[in-house]
Amino acid sequence: MPSFSTLAFQLLFPWRYLLYPGNLFWTEEGYRFSWRVMLMEKAGTATFFVKDSKTGREGEVLNGEFLNAHQEKQMAMQPDMILQFAHFLKQHYEKQGVSDPAVRAEVYVTLNARPSRLLIDPNIDLTKLSDGWSHKTWITQNTSE
Repeated sequence: MPSFSTLAFQLLFPWRYLLYPGNLFWTEEGYRFSWRVMLMEKAGTATFFVKDSKTGREGEVLNGEFLNAHQEKQMAMQPDMILQFAHFLKQHYEKQGVSDPAVRAEVYVTLNARPSRLLIDPNIDLTKLSDGWSHKTWITQNTSE
Protein backbone atom coordinates (compact mmCIF):
# COMPACT_ATOMS: atom_id res chain seq x y z
CA MET A 1 0.00 0.00 0.00
CA PRO A 2 1.43 3.42 -0.99
CA SER A 3 2.36 5.88 1.73
CA PHE A 4 0.41 9.10 2.23
CA SER A 5 3.29 11.19 0.84
CA THR A 6 3.43 9.06 -2.32
CA LEU A 7 -0.31 9.34 -2.78
CA ALA A 8 -0.26 13.11 -2.18
CA PHE A 9 2.56 13.53 -4.71
CA GLN A 10 0.68 11.51 -7.33
CA LEU A 11 -2.41 13.67 -6.84
CA LEU A 12 -0.74 17.09 -6.61
CA PHE A 13 2.18 16.92 -9.06
CA PRO A 14 0.00 16.97 -12.20
CA TRP A 15 -1.54 20.27 -11.03
CA ARG A 16 1.80 22.13 -10.90
CA TYR A 17 1.05 23.74 -14.29
CA LEU A 18 -1.29 26.11 -12.42
CA LEU A 19 1.77 27.70 -10.78
CA TYR A 20 3.15 29.00 -14.11
CA PRO A 21 1.88 32.08 -15.97
CA GLY A 22 0.77 31.94 -19.59
CA ASN A 23 -0.64 29.26 -21.82
CA LEU A 24 0.35 25.76 -20.67
CA PHE A 25 0.31 24.39 -24.21
CA TRP A 26 2.55 27.18 -25.49
CA THR A 27 5.22 27.24 -22.77
CA GLU A 28 4.87 23.58 -21.74
CA GLU A 29 5.86 24.59 -18.21
CA GLY A 30 4.34 21.93 -15.99
CA TYR A 31 2.94 20.11 -19.04
CA ARG A 32 4.68 16.77 -18.65
CA PHE A 33 2.93 14.40 -16.27
CA SER A 34 -0.07 16.72 -16.10
CA TRP A 35 -3.53 15.47 -16.93
CA ARG A 36 -3.73 17.84 -19.90
CA VAL A 37 -1.73 15.87 -22.46
CA MET A 38 -3.18 15.13 -25.90
CA LEU A 39 -5.22 18.34 -25.92
CA MET A 40 -3.13 20.20 -28.47
CA GLU A 41 -1.47 19.97 -31.84
CA LYS A 42 1.88 21.71 -32.02
CA ALA A 43 4.62 21.86 -34.65
CA GLY A 44 7.69 24.00 -35.08
CA THR A 45 10.91 24.78 -36.86
CA ALA A 46 14.13 25.72 -35.12
CA THR A 47 17.15 27.41 -36.66
CA PHE A 48 20.22 27.67 -34.43
CA PHE A 49 23.09 30.10 -34.78
CA VAL A 50 26.52 29.71 -33.19
CA LYS A 51 28.68 32.78 -32.66
CA ASP A 52 32.38 32.83 -31.88
CA SER A 53 32.66 35.29 -28.99
CA LYS A 54 36.24 36.18 -29.91
CA THR A 55 35.82 36.90 -33.63
CA GLY A 56 32.11 37.80 -33.70
CA ARG A 57 31.54 35.42 -36.63
CA GLU A 58 28.18 33.65 -36.60
CA GLY A 59 27.02 30.64 -38.57
CA GLU A 60 23.83 28.66 -38.98
CA VAL A 61 23.69 25.10 -37.63
CA LEU A 62 22.41 22.27 -39.79
CA ASN A 63 20.34 20.38 -37.22
CA GLY A 64 20.35 17.25 -39.37
CA GLU A 65 24.07 16.83 -38.72
CA PHE A 66 23.24 16.10 -35.07
CA LEU A 67 19.61 14.94 -34.93
CA ASN A 68 17.49 12.53 -36.90
CA ALA A 69 14.19 13.79 -38.35
CA HIS A 70 12.07 12.65 -35.38
CA GLN A 71 14.44 14.19 -32.83
CA GLU A 72 14.50 17.48 -34.71
CA LYS A 73 10.70 17.58 -34.96
CA GLN A 74 10.27 16.96 -31.22
CA MET A 75 13.03 19.37 -30.20
CA ALA A 76 11.70 22.24 -32.33
CA MET A 77 8.53 22.70 -30.28
CA GLN A 78 9.65 21.95 -26.72
CA PRO A 79 11.55 24.70 -24.89
CA ASP A 80 13.44 22.36 -22.58
CA MET A 81 14.73 20.32 -25.52
CA ILE A 82 15.69 23.49 -27.40
CA LEU A 83 17.74 24.52 -24.38
CA GLN A 84 19.37 21.08 -24.10
CA PHE A 85 20.31 21.13 -27.78
CA ALA A 86 21.82 24.62 -27.43
CA HIS A 87 24.02 23.39 -24.56
CA PHE A 88 25.04 20.37 -26.64
CA LEU A 89 25.97 22.68 -29.53
CA LYS A 90 28.12 24.83 -27.23
CA GLN A 91 30.09 21.78 -26.10
CA HIS A 92 30.44 20.51 -29.66
CA TYR A 93 31.68 23.81 -31.08
CA GLU A 94 34.07 24.38 -28.17
CA LYS A 95 35.70 21.07 -29.11
CA GLN A 96 35.90 22.37 -32.70
CA GLY A 97 37.89 25.40 -31.53
CA VAL A 98 35.19 28.06 -31.39
CA SER A 99 35.93 30.54 -28.57
CA ASP A 100 33.18 30.61 -25.94
CA PRO A 101 30.39 29.84 -28.43
CA ALA A 102 27.12 31.69 -27.97
CA VAL A 103 24.05 29.84 -29.24
CA ARG A 104 20.78 31.49 -30.13
CA ALA A 105 17.76 30.13 -31.96
CA GLU A 106 14.90 31.36 -34.07
CA VAL A 107 12.03 29.02 -33.28
CA TYR A 108 8.63 29.36 -34.88
CA VAL A 109 5.76 27.24 -33.57
CA THR A 110 2.17 26.74 -34.58
CA LEU A 111 -0.34 25.72 -31.91
CA ASN A 112 -3.66 24.16 -32.88
CA ALA A 113 -3.37 25.25 -36.54
CA ARG A 114 -2.91 28.93 -35.71
CA PRO A 115 -0.27 30.98 -37.54
CA SER A 116 3.33 30.35 -36.49
CA ARG A 117 4.83 32.64 -33.87
CA LEU A 118 8.21 33.03 -32.23
CA LEU A 119 8.44 30.62 -29.31
CA ILE A 120 11.57 31.97 -27.66
CA ASP A 121 13.50 35.22 -27.65
CA PRO A 122 15.86 34.89 -30.65
CA ASN A 123 18.40 37.31 -29.14
CA ILE A 124 19.17 35.35 -25.97
CA ASP A 125 22.32 33.24 -25.67
CA LEU A 126 20.70 29.96 -24.63
CA THR A 127 23.98 28.64 -23.23
CA LYS A 128 23.74 31.18 -20.39
CA LEU A 129 20.42 29.66 -19.23
CA SER A 130 19.79 26.57 -17.17
CA ASP A 131 16.68 24.44 -17.02
CA GLY A 132 14.80 24.10 -13.78
CA TRP A 133 11.45 24.47 -12.08
CA SER A 134 11.31 28.28 -12.22
CA HIS A 135 9.33 30.21 -14.84
CA LYS A 136 11.21 30.51 -18.14
CA THR A 137 11.14 34.20 -19.02
CA TRP A 138 12.89 33.55 -22.34
CA ILE A 139 9.76 31.87 -23.71
CA THR A 140 7.54 34.39 -25.49
CA GLN A 141 3.91 34.76 -24.49
CA ASN A 142 1.41 33.44 -27.01
CA THR A 143 -1.05 36.29 -27.41
CA SER A 144 -3.33 34.42 -29.84
CA GLU A 145 -4.88 32.24 -27.10
